[in-house]
Amino acid sequence: MKKHIPSARHAAAAFTCAIALVSLTACNGGDDAAKSASGSTPSKAAAASPTARSNGVEKHSVKEIYDTGMKTNAQAGSFHEKMDSKGTKSDLRISAAECVGTVEISEKGSFEIVRKGGDIWIKPDTTFAKGMNSALGESAFSTEKWTHGTSSNALMAKLASWCHPEQFSAPDTLDVGSKATKGKVTMVDGQPAVPVVLAGKGESVTWYVAATGKPYFIKQDSSREDMQDLTDSDFGVVVGAKAPSGAVVEAPKG
Repeated sequence: MKKHIPSARHAAAAFTCAIALVSLTACNGGDDAAKSASGSTPSKAAAASPTARSNGVEKHSVKEIYDTGMKTNAQAGSFHEKMDSKGTKSDLRISAAECVGTVEISEKGSFEIVRKGGDIWIKPDTTFAKGMNSALGESAFSTEKWTHGTSSNALMAKLASWCHPEQFSAPDTLDVGSKATKGKVTMVDGQPAVPVVLAGKGESVTWYVAATGKPYFIKQDSSREDMQDLTDSDFGVVVGAKAPSGAVVEAPKG
C-alpha cells in the first residue's frame, strides 16, 4: 500500500493522530507493519436496495477491489466521512478543495473547521483553545472567534491536515504482495458490500466496497486499538464551504 503525505485516512496503519499541543504536530502517517493503502445526482451508498443489481466488483482480485473502491471515492469528488479512533473522532464533509466539520481529540478538546481553497478557519471549544494558547504563549484561539489562516501557515495547515485532500489527488492502492483476503458479499448498513480483510496476530482490519451501484469504499472496521473505524457516504454531494460569519482573528505566523 502506498503512503500519503501527510497521512492516509484509509490506511491499514495506526491512526493515532491527535494534535500534540506542545509540539503543534498534526495528522501523520501510520506504522510500517501495514502501510497506507488514510456528480449529477449525489449518491449515498448505504441507501442502496439489497436487491439492486451487482456491479461485479466481487469477481475481481483483492487488489483490484481495494484500488477500485478508493479510486471510485476519489472520482466522486466529495463525500461525508466519519472517523473514530481511540477517543479521537472527526465528522467531515470533504473534497479536494473544501472541508467542513468537526474534530474531537480525547482530553484535548474539539474544534470546528472550514477549509475553502487555501483559506482555513478554526473555532475551538474551551479546552482546545486553552491548550493551544498555552502552547503558543499567546491568545491566538478563542471560543468566541474564528481563527483564520492560509495553507502557507504551518499551524493552520497542520490543523487542516485532518481534511485529507490527498484522498482525491492520490487515492490509496494495495500492495501487490499484501496478504489481504476477499470475503463473501455481506450487508453493511443496508448496502451489499464485498469485504477485503487484512488479519494477523489475532487482530484485523476490514475494508468494505459497495457491491451494487458504483463500487465506493464505504466502511473500514478494525479490531486494533491504534486504528480507526471509518464510514464514507453522500458521494458527490457538494461541500459548499463558506467563509464563517462573525468575528475573525488572524492566526499567528510561523
